[in-house]
Amino acid sequence: MTMQCPIKAFGGAAIAALLFASQGIAADFTGRLSLDAQEGHPKYIAAQSFAKAVSEGTNGAVEIEIFGNSLLGGEAESAEGMRLGSIQAGIITSSVFASWVPDVQVLDLPFLFRNDEHAIAANSLLTERMGPQFEANGFHLLGFSINGARQLMSKEPIVVPEDVQGKKMRVIQNPIHVALWEQMGANPVPIPAPEVYNAMQTGVVDYFDNTATNYLTFKFFEVGPHYTNLSHIYAMGTWVMSKTFWDSLPAEYQAVVTKAAQDAEASVAPMQAVMDKEALAETVSKGATIHEVSDKEAWRALMAPVWAKFTPTIPNAEATIEAINALK
Repeated sequence: MTMQCPIKAFGGAAIAALLFASQGIAADFTGRLSLDAQEGHPKYIAAQSFAKAVSEGTNGAVEIEIFGNSLLGGEAESAEGMRLGSIQAGIITSSVFASWVPDVQVLDLPFLFRNDEHAIAANSLLTERMGPQFEANGFHLLGFSINGARQLMSKEPIVVPEDVQGKKMRVIQNPIHVALWEQMGANPVPIPAPEVYNAMQTGVVDYFDNTATNYLTFKFFEVGPHYTNLSHIYAMGTWVMSKTFWDSLPAEYQAVVTKAAQDAEASVAPMQAVMDKEALAETVSKGATIHEVSDKEAWRALMAPVWAKFTPTIPNAEATIEAINALK
């Protein structure tokens, strides 16, 4: 009797199935996530946990590939990439979206949040209120996380508002930030972030604001040895997806992505607080001096005219501020 070849007997379809299984099953949906942070940064770690939770929650059907350190371009370029379809997700500073969603400008108002806990508590409220505006402009809003509170870094000590009068202040290129420091009696000078160190070193400016971790990372303590813990504005990271990519996901996968994002967003601030504390301790060991502000109300009172000027120009600002203030 003629023996049939085992391979032929097994059947071509079955062999193909085995070969496919041995090579691994490709994800049904793959998204590239862009952010400016490098590996080890709280935002990057949170993005990793988000990607892992999405993969596990969808049994590998949705995979998120992380591109940190601005590998896919700057924040504005990444936002545009999401609208064009070349990038599917991002964690991007809120102010970048102001031209599409003017509502986010409310987050640049000074002393909007009382502390980290207040800013974290506002996440779901802000996401619910601003989500439709993001959706209308090609983005799906997943939520917000704290990039860090802005603190003052200066050549001379700054503790009370009078200490900034007449001084040259480096500001980000944002009308609220410019108006804020003009109101305080300083001379604002808009300068791109990469030029801050040199501007301080050469005397173009006398002080600026940035986050605690960056004070160490970018060696700002060398040119601004005085650090003032004011926390006047919180830099908020906006977690977004391309609306096209979001709409392509089945509802059950959207639910997984939403939950994964909420958990990851909440993890950023605690990690950031630990990193900030360690960073400041290291700058002190290198000669920096940390100043605590005992009376923030004096600063708030002087900044009130900025609220009066800009609140009417920001869509839905009054209702959003009222809702934020009502949070415990």
